[in-house]
Amino acid sequence: MDRNVENIHLLMIKEDLNFNEKKLPEGYKFVMYKPEMMDRWVDIQVASGHILDRSEGEEYFKEIFLKKEDLLEEVMVFIEDENGELVGTGAIWEGKHFLEDKNKQMRLHWIAVDPKHGGKGLAKALVSKLLSIFKDKKMGEGLYLSTQTCSYVAIKIYLDFGFKPYDFEKNRKGWNIVFEKINVQ
Repeated sequence: MDRNVENIHLLMIKEDLNFNEKKLPEGYKFVMYKPEMMDRWVDIQVASGHILDRSEGEEYFKEIFLKKEDLLEEVMVFIEDENGELVGTGAIWEGKHFLEDKNKQMRLHWIAVDPKHGGKGLAKALVSKLLSIFKDKKMGEGLYLSTQTCSYVAIKIYLDFGFKPYDFEKNRKGWNIVFEKINVQ
């Protein structure tokens, strides 16, 4: 996350379930959420720059995720390294932006990888895993995600998976910043 870039909120939509599967590199594996993982979720979010303050992350997790903790075991994924440390996370979660559209009621949510493990394709594999879960559980025909201009590296990954900018004209300034950063014309 590049905090030097103006932070403009953006939405992206994926209206189909087609994507090219990406695998984790050797030495990493996916594990599903267990209650003792909340602290590590916060650690990963803070390390990645998504959350600036640990207490903010703890509060968010308790207020949003713990209200439906039984669901987390099915929709929140972690990446574990060969030493058993959790180094990445993401979830499929109910959205709040497209309440009337049954094909955009769910979203990819809080995708993050500890920067010490960046550049290895973990985020791509994580997005792929989340999309597979979404598809396998027949959770809908499409979904969306909420992001921001300072996450342009992640946005490039989302574009590669078939997510498209939502309401481009209304958010032209933000998308222009992103496309300039990732060299898209």
